[in-house]
Amino acid sequence: MTKKSTKSSSKGAKKTLWQKIKSLLWKLSLLATAFLVILVIYSDAQIKKQFEGKRWQLPAKVYAQPLVLAEGKALTPTRLRQELQLLGYRKTVKATRAGDYENYGNYFYIFVRPFRFWDEYVPAKEIAFNLETSRIQKLKNHITGESLQYARLDPLLIGQFYPNHQEDRVLVQLDELPEHLKQALLVTEDQGFYEHYGISFKGIARAIWYNINNDGRSHGGSTITQQLVKNYFLTRERSLWRKFREAIMAVILEVRYDKDEILQAYFNEVFLGQERNRAIHGVGLASQYYFDKPIDKLTPAQSALLVAILKGPSSFDPYRKPQNALKRRNTVLKLMNDKGVLSDAEYKEQLDTSLAVVRKPQLRLSKVPAFMDLVKRQLRQNYSDEELNSEGLRIFTTLDPVAQRYLEKRLSVAMNNVEKSRNIKADTLQTAVIISEADTGKIVALAGDRKEGYSGFNRALDAKRQIGSVIKPLVVAAALDNNEDYQLNKLITDSPISLTQRDGSQWEPRNYNKKFNGNVTLFESLSKSYNIPLVKVGQEIGNDAIANYIESFGAENVRALDALPLGVLELTPLELMELYQVLASGGLKIKPSAIEAVTDNQGDLLERYPINAERVMNETHNYLLKANMLEATKSGSGKQLSKRIPWTKFAGKTGTTNDLKDSWFAGFSNEHLGVVWVGRDDNKASKITGSTAALPVFIDIFEGITTESLKLGYSPEVEWHRIDLETGNLAGDDCLNTVSIPFSYGKAPKAIAQCEVE
Repeated sequence: MTKKSTKSSSKGAKKTLWQKIKSLLWKLSLLATAFLVILVIYSDAQIKKQFEGKRWQLPAKVYAQPLVLAEGKALTPTRLRQELQLLGYRKTVKATRAGDYENYGNYFYIFVRPFRFWDEYVPAKEIAFNLETSRIQKLKNHITGESLQYARLDPLLIGQFYPNHQEDRVLVQLDELPEHLKQALLVTEDQGFYEHYGISFKGIARAIWYNINNDGRSHGGSTITQQLVKNYFLTRERSLWRKFREAIMAVILEVRYDKDEILQAYFNEVFLGQERNRAIHGVGLASQYYFDKPIDKLTPAQSALLVAILKGPSSFDPYRKPQNALKRRNTVLKLMNDKGVLSDAEYKEQLDTSLAVVRKPQLRLSKVPAFMDLVKRQLRQNYSDEELNSEGLRIFTTLDPVAQRYLEKRLSVAMNNVEKSRNIKADTLQTAVIISEADTGKIVALAGDRKEGYSGFNRALDAKRQIGSVIKPLVVAAALDNNEDYQLNKLITDSPISLTQRDGSQWEPRNYNKKFNGNVTLFESLSKSYNIPLVKVGQEIGNDAIANYIESFGAENVRALDALPLGVLELTPLELMELYQVLASGGLKIKPSAIEAVTDNQGDLLERYPINAERVMNETHNYLLKANMLEATKSGSGKQLSKRIPWTKFAGKTGTTNDLKDSWFAGFSNEHLGVVWVGRDDNKASKITGSTAALPVFIDIFEGITTESLKLGYSPEVEWHRIDLETGNLAGDDCLNTVSIPFSYGKAPKAIAQCEVE
């Protein structure tokens, strides 16, 4: 081979190798380009899907009923102070901002917070009034002096239905933000925000230079757009790959959306603190959390503090590390001054202010898991879990926060007292309590366990137990409504009775004291809770009629058993409340409800929950029954009630089941209906009765809940007469065993009892 050909061959080999390298580089560049195109397409689709339309999963917020202040309304100073304390209002010498109040004796001046109710938006308002004789007097606008018919305090936030992550935020529009807040962010985090296209090469170079010359301490070069991408779309992983994706997505975001839209999203997304397991996101919620004020009321120093916290919510927490927070806030103020956002005078003025955070992180959140359980169940009739967890619904409920708080605090003590008085091992008994408005069925307080804040098995809604003698008023009501010959003076013989059952066995009911009382009136049978007379009523008017009657009140699948008049019927406390709601409301069937209204996150009404009432009991007979039940709490099985709370009249009935397993009491005033169950979760005998367990618990609770006495009033359809209990006739002058009872007009006896003087 010649020298020339050898050289040529070597050259060709080199050329082939170079061509291979170029080919490989070309293919790699094609792959990289294809990968980049795919990444851009994928990222664009991800941004479009997540960023357009519903951008955040917002928890549904659940509110208690607001305290309505109306001229002439009964309200004690103690009750008002309790409400203000729960709401996080601050007692001050001089009320200068929303959330402050002054109190001098019976005089109150309240700077009411602004709030969007389901029916209207109410701006911050300064009101004043007196509570002379525990009634609201001289209610007026404190600024104008104008008389007010009513005013509402903002309601207590009692719970939220969260999405999978525990984020919370209050969405704000960019035009709602004070200009100094926007500028504080821009001069601190991204001075070239309105000039760059998502990434800032100057910022990156500056960060690299800083990091090289500062002992490796990191300094971010991310733009606001990149920070939004990192927080909204990506994880907090630290890697070149994540930074690369962040840059790509930041550019896409800038192409797709205008600067103001990106800035607004940033203000709503940014993490600004932690309240227990609840993450505070966005400046809207942070303004409430740290300063208890709406975002548009922030001072420049407060805006600077929010921007300062951005750098590290843990490192610059104004509650736990106030010195760090103050130093960082002042740095932000200095930047604002350097860039002309604040004048020298403004800068000095703001620099001299304190952090001005509220004394505690007040989110005014109360734990009421049993009530929240009821709310969620009722909402599920119209809303899916996804809607509840992500749409930011605002749910206005019927809960009275002061009554609920007192119930929770008193219930455990009351149960301990029952166990001690009956020599029962501590923490053996359980309970459920529900309180509603007597005339509307709105549930104002609820407990499903003796322990405050317990979120497990909800006995108020799910514990089905035999109801015992609390059924007896319904049996008497059925008799009055189904048989025109029945009046409360009707005589029934309390004597032994034996009834053949379906299996051929004989059932011989007995009274609780195992005695027989001869001839007794229907009135006395109910007030003293005799068993045999009520069983005989069932036999006379028909247990089928009684079962149907109870079902008309709201119960389901009531079996027409011989023992039905003694309470062989299993109900939950909530189901029993529905039946007693008819008695308390004057004969109207009203479904107990926990919800007033639902709005979307902008405050537009989605659903109103009106009170639907259907008459299922004769109004006059309802009057007679209330009178009979009043006597039960005066001299009958519930007489403890009138002894311990003599200032308030209640109608009510105790209930005890076989083997002393379950203890019940249901009672109502003019204003409230309460149902109490006490028993064991394992359904074993408890050695308790309605009058030794449930009734004392009821009394302990209503000793501290202000309620109006039951008033029968005048009815033209009713006439009252004194009756001789031995004969059921009008009492003669010499009769000693008498009682005054009401009759349907024209139904009173004409005969007068001739009683012998002993």
